[in-house]
Amino acid sequence: MVIKMIKVIAFDLVGVLVRETDFPLSEIEAKIERLFGPNKSDKEFLDIVKENIIDTSDEEILEIVTQIINSIYAIKFSLQDLKALKEEYPNVKLVVATNHLSLVSDYIYNTFGNLFDKIYISANINAIKPDKEFYEHILKDLNISSQEMLFLDDSERNIIGAKQCSIPTIHVTKEINILNEIEKYM
Repeated sequence: MVIKMIKVIAFDLVGVLVRETDFPLSEIEAKIERLFGPNKSDKEFLDIVKENIIDTSDEEILEIVTQIINSIYAIKFSLQDLKALKEEYPNVKLVVATNHLSLVSDYIYNTFGNLFDKIYISANINAIKPDKEFYEHILKDLNISSQEMLFLDDSERNIIGAKQCSIPTIHVTKEINILNEIEKYM
C-alpha cells in the first residue's frame, strides 16, 4: 500500500477550533442560534428564520447572526498551535471545513487572521457534512486525493462521512491532544 503525504489539514470550526460559551442570549437569539449548522445556503436559513422565528428583513437577521457569532464563540485550539503547524509543515495547507452560514467567514478571518489557506462553509458550497459532496468539493477544489487530506471533527457522524470518502480522520474528543494526533499522520 502506498501512503501519500498529507497536503491539507481540514479543521471543523465549532467543537474543534472554537467552543460555544455560555453567553446569555435572548429567546429569539437562542432560537436563531439553534439553526446554525447544516445550512446548504444562507437563503434557506433566512427563509426558515422568517417563517418560524421572526419576520423581519434579511439584513436585520444577518445583523443578529453576526452578534451571536461574535458573542458565543471562543477559541479552543490555540493560535500558537496553529502557527506551530504552519511553521513545522510549511507545504501543508490548513483549511476550515464547517457546516455554517457564510457570515461565519468574517469571524474566522477576524479571529484566526491568515492562518488558514481556505475556508469551506456549507452555505457557500451548497453541501453539508457528512454528505460526500461536501468532502468531494474540497478535494476537487484543492486538486488532491482523499488520502492527501487529514480531516478533524468533533462529530462522529461527520468523521464517518469523511471515512466513507477514504479521508484520514481524527475524531476530536476532550481526551485527545490534537497536535499529537496530527503528528501521527505527518
